[in-house]
Amino acid sequence: MIKPLLFTFLAMVIVVILMDFRHLKQAAAINRWLSYSLIAVATGIWFYVTNLSKTLFVSVWISHVIQRLLPLP
Repeated sequence: MIKPLLFTFLAMVIVVILMDFRHLKQAAAINRWLSYSLIAVATGIWFYVTNLSKTLFVSVWISHVIQRLLPLP
C-alpha cells in the first residue's frame, strides 16, 4: 500500500517542478535554492525508503543519540 503512495509523491514532485519552474526562475535566489533543496531532500528520502530493504527510522536514531546525552540513573 505504501509503494503506490510513494510513486504518487514522486509524480507530484515532478508536476510541481514542471508547473512552478517559471515561477521559481523569477523568485529570489534564496527562495529558489530552498525550494530545490526541499525537493531534493524529499526525493532522497523517497529513494531511500523505496530502494532499501532495511529502513532506518529517524526517531529511533534520534532516541539513541539523546540517550547518550542524557544522564540516566
